[in-house]
Amino acid sequence: MKTKETLLTIQGICKHYGQQAALSDVTFSVSKGEICGLVGPNGAGKTTLLRILSGLIRQSGGEISVAHPPRIGALIESPSLYPNLSAHDNLRFAALQCGIDQVEERIQQVLGLVGLSDVDKKKKVKDFSLGMRQRMAIGLALIDFPDFLILDEPINGLDPAGIKEMREIILNLRDRFGITVLISSHILSELEQVVDRYVIMNKGRVIQDLSKDDLKAAVAEKIYLSTSDNPLVLTSLEQQGVSGQIGGDFVKLPPVWSVQELIQHVLTLGVEIKAIYPAGQGFEDYYLNLVKEGN
Repeated sequence: MKTKETLLTIQGICKHYGQQAALSDVTFSVSKGEICGLVGPNGAGKTTLLRILSGLIRQSGGEISVAHPPRIGALIESPSLYPNLSAHDNLRFAALQCGIDQVEERIQQVLGLVGLSDVDKKKKVKDFSLGMRQRMAIGLALIDFPDFLILDEPINGLDPAGIKEMREIILNLRDRFGITVLISSHILSELEQVVDRYVIMNKGRVIQDLSKDDLKAAVAEKIYLSTSDNPLVLTSLEQQGVSGQIGGDFVKLPPVWSVQELIQHVLTLGVEIKAIYPAGQGFEDYYLNLVKEGN
């Protein structure tokens, strides 16, 4: 399997406001052409980090390095739009600021990418729906065709149709144009449908960095077994090639053996079975347990 090229490396980033630490030793990397999801509760430091990466504020310490200077597009917090201009004129103003050649061609291309090609050219942005404004804001971030796109809560407040449209836009930008995306969102079920990797933050720190496959393995169904002697049972099972771990009152095991096979094995050890059941864990529960452990 070909190793992906690293586009951005964040090493030991800190940000302080007086005595208050908003970020502490944040370290992770983003590979070229991937969609990386930034996850965490309110106050975790996600927006502060995205503002640093966008060049809006400076970090107090740490380093940000890139393989080559990327063009960066960003949608941070509320979209900055000119409400009394049309989508076309908002994009024209941004294109002229960026010194883009063939402005009209670029505007039409971007409008097509964000699904606004059919909007009346005279319709002002102030009369757009929330979903249209969000797409318009992404259009502004795309006007210079960035290598790296930063999106802070782009689906906040959108209805299901708007969320679906936003998802399709983000996937298209990666799959068709190879744009790398760093996206933060509280809607975990939606992130699961678009991201390749997750960076989970809490209290200004990265508490976990895992791929989509890593997450799938972490939340996969396990068998929970509680006995009168969990260490003995775990040792015996490991000798049989069944790896597991003890958590609380339970031995957590992968579903290598059936529940009935486990029961039969444990009974041969002369150990009392208190409880045994298979159970999976969704991303939401996994995330909430991680955050709870960090509090």
